[in-house]
Amino acid sequence: MAYCPKCGVRVEGDNRPCPLCGFPIPKVNEADTEGQKMRKFPKAANPYPAYTRRVLNRIFIVITLLVFVAIFLMFYIDYFLHDRFTWSRYSNLSVFASWVYLFLFFGYVPSYYKVVMGIGLNTLVLLFGLDMFDGSLDWFMPLAFPIVTGVTVIAAGYYWGIIRALAVRGFNVIGSLFIALVILAMWINFFIQSYQSETNLWSWIIVTVLQLIPVLLIMLAVKYLIPERMKQKIARKFHL
Repeated sequence: MAYCPKCGVRVEGDNRPCPLCGFPIPKVNEADTEGQKMRKFPKAANPYPAYTRRVLNRIFIVITLLVFVAIFLMFYIDYFLHDRFTWSRYSNLSVFASWVYLFLFFGYVPSYYKVVMGIGLNTLVLLFGLDMFDGSLDWFMPLAFPIVTGVTVIAAGYYWGIIRALAVRGFNVIGSLFIALVILAMWINFFIQSYQSETNLWSWIIVTVLQLIPVLLIMLAVKYLIPERMKQKIARKFHL
């Protein structure tokens, strides 16, 4: 069945001119019409992520070229002035570690855990090299290694355990984040004090627990004392 595109009257399939206004009605292939009905709509594609990715790739390529040219120049200048590598070892190791950080931040590693582990491993290599260049590991093992390892484990464990495994949402995310930050701060403080002088482990545990108690009390107060209407308003305000 066809319709006149000019006046809209319904006409039979074999009536080419419209019987009302005489407008020539084009012939429509009914088989093609049925095929178009069955055909799915084309998949919508967003071109902006691909465009952003291409721009980031170009920026990263330029940064990579600049980084390796800078490393070569610093090695050359250092060796030309001193007949051996002195300060360039520290500078080039720091520049290369910064390039690795950029590689991770530019989205070439899609997994969150791999990014966190990559940052931690790169930091350990950087600190190990900076300490090793002096001839001995004075502060890497007692100070840098446990601190960086602890930060990496807490960061990865918080996301996996709290956000993914336990599916914590809303205000509980903020409370658990504060707890993780307190534990992290006390972990760092413990090894700094141990590096400077002797630290009593039990005293450190007691101080950590005492600092966690106010956070737990605040979480309980937020969960049970704040009216539900106010919590929903705050959640909408901060997208919790």
